[in-house]
Order: sequence, then C-alpha cells, then structure tokens
Amino acid sequence: MQMIQQRGFDAISVNEVAERAEMSIGGLYRHINTKNDLLEMVCDEINLNLFEEMMGAASAEKGVTSKLAAAIRTYWHRHWDSSNAVLVAYREYQSFSEEAKIRYTAQEKQIADFFGDLIRAGIVLEEFRIVDEKLLAAEIILLSHMRALKGYVFKGKDPAEIFEDHLELIFSRLRAEPA
Repeated sequence: MQMIQQRGFDAISVNEVAERAEMSIGGLYRHINTKNDLLEMVCDEINLNLFEEMMGAASAEKGVTSKLAAAIRTYWHRHWDSSNAVLVAYREYQSFSEEAKIRYTAQEKQIADFFGDLIRAGIVLEEFRIVDEKLLAAEIILLSHMRALKGYVFKGKDPAEIFEDHLELIFSRLRAEPA
C-alpha cells in the first residue's frame, strides 16, 4: 500500500513489491494471481467483517437513535483508522477489475441500505423527522471518508471530537422538529 500511495499503482511492478516484501516473485504469486490483486487486498482489508461489526454494534443497543449511532461509530472508526487505504482506493479506482468494482459497490450499497433502514425505522417510529434516507446514508459514508479525502483539515485534531461533531451533524438532520 505504501508503494501504491507514494508512486501510484501503475508505476510499481510486481518485482518491486516482492523485493520490498522480502520474498521471491514466485512466493508473491502464491498469494496473488495478478498485480491488481494487490490493490484489491488493500480494499479488502478495509471492508473485512465491517458489515457484521456494524450489525453487531447496532444490535447491542436499544432504540433506533442508539443503533444508528453505534453503526455509524463502527463504520467511521474503521475508515478513520484506514484513511491511507481509503485514499488509495479512491485514487486507484480505475485500476480495479470490473469484478472488484461490482463487489465494492455492492458492499457499499449494503452498508448504505443498512444506514437507510435504520433511518427509515426512526422515521416510522417518529424518532426522526422525514428525510431522504438514501441521501443521508450516502452523506454518512462520505463523512466517514473525510480524513482520507481532506486529511490536512484533521491534522492535530482529536478523532473523538471530530467523530462527535460528525455525529451531531448527522443527527441534527434527523431531529424531529418541535411541535
């Protein structure tokens, strides 16, 4: 990932990756089939068990507001901690195989649908005001990717405070309007 981040995916060779990993090219090819597999491994690391962790965090809570906050927290922290990999994924998206693009899009849609389902449940239960749950779910995902996309803004900032600011921004959109 460091090599991809520093020079770009197209500028590195499998030979250089094998050398940096202190293994033979044959040894590296026991773990990958193509150079693109290296890029996909970076993204797979971000998404590994993420949806299951989000569902587990939400199911441990009572009330839709707490469930949504727990799911957001899980997603947000994973992406905060993986911001370098997230940036590589955005920058090198065109290098993914079509199969990988379909897979990652489906994973993100599953997560967005989960956020949307929680938002919709809150609307039905009148905990939240009516909003476009699909749009807000996409905004939650984008906020979670902010460190990767605009990292300079977050230098020297406390991640806990930033998360709370993001959560407040999201829930300010959902608070029921006073009667």
